[in-house]
Amino acid sequence: MSKGSKNYLRCGLIAFTMLVAGADLSAQDLSGFDCMIEPNSVANVSTREVGVLEEIMVKRGDIVKKGQVVARLESSLEAIALDFANARAKMTGEVGSRQATLDYMLRQRDRIAELYVDNAISFNEKDKAETDVRLAETELQVALDNQSLMQIERERAARRLELRSIRSPVEGVIVEILLVPGESVEDRAREIMTIAEVDPLKVEVIVPADRFGLIRVGTSAEITPLVPGGEVRVAAVSTVDRTIDAASGTFGIQLLLENKDHTLPGGIRCDITFVPETAAANP
Repeated sequence: MSKGSKNYLRCGLIAFTMLVAGADLSAQDLSGFDCMIEPNSVANVSTREVGVLEEIMVKRGDIVKKGQVVARLESSLEAIALDFANARAKMTGEVGSRQATLDYMLRQRDRIAELYVDNAISFNEKDKAETDVRLAETELQVALDNQSLMQIERERAARRLELRSIRSPVEGVIVEILLVPGESVEDRAREIMTIAEVDPLKVEVIVPADRFGLIRVGTSAEITPLVPGGEVRVAAVSTVDRTIDAASGTFGIQLLLENKDHTLPGGIRCDITFVPETAAANP
């Protein structure tokens, strides 16, 4: 073997050794971190409407869907207003009357036009008949416009009644109910209940700055909840802070953890091990 070949082989072995050592170091450096599993979001449910709370539809610990009605305000006046608007929207008598008048005026105009051709009537009578038609058309249009406005009023009344039903802004669990039926919600900033979004859950990790660049968005991680019977779960990194905290020499990482069965609670500690990309690619 030539001297050049020996040097090439030696360099290759050194590079391979450094690569393996680096991979082992990365694997060791990316394990054993403490983490916190928290709700993805916490919604403090309130309403812009004022009135008295009539009914609470849920209780603490219930799982609710996004858009589900969780409470209602007293709404008897809004219900009456909707009934009134529905009745008005169904009124078609004025439109029918104006349509019948227009039909009559059109027939009159046609008859007078024939008489005018035969010189049996004056131009003034013909002009009056045509004017009566235009007036009847205008009155019919006004009636149709009024009917459209009544349809809008019905939709507005329905919306006002709908706003008396308070819906969950997220899919999650009822954490706390702050009011009871009969209490006033006239203060629009007054919270009615708290709902925590627990699918997905948010995993927060603080990592030393010297690991920056080793963990990227999409990097897999094994998460072990520190609760009795906690099983290892897999999640992917969703956010990596782009700034380092100078005081602590750390940066933050966030992962989203699926929890479709809602068996894992929020607010618990966990251990996390990030899976290096080389290990993920070569299981």
